[in-house]
Amino acid sequence: MSYAITDTGWRSILKGWALNDGESYVDELPEWLLVNAERQIIESTARITLDSLIEAAGDVIQPLQDDYDVGDITEENIMKWKCWKRYRSALSKTPERPGWPFTPDWPPLPYTLNTP
Repeated sequence: MSYAITDTGWRSILKGWALNDGESYVDELPEWLLVNAERQIIESTARITLDSLIEAAGDVIQPLQDDYDVGDITEENIMKWKCWKRYRSALSKTPERPGWPFTPDWPPLPYTLNTP
């Protein structure tokens, strides 16, 4: 099997097949390309986890935000609202901290009374 490679990926081809613009022909995939592909998978997985955590935090925050907006929030829920907003803010900064994407520094879940 042979490959047509670019700086970011590859496709299997047979000898004699035409190459697209920017592709090079190789008989074996270079190590650097495999390392790049693995890094993309790791980053994609970390990004999916991050997006999921941010969405879950938003699901907790939104009803509290609604109560705050209409002036119908308890002191206990104000504390909960602030904790979850701090958590979501910390999550959004995770890619900026050392370790991303291989060992993300995930912030701890906020602990508040009646946390869903």
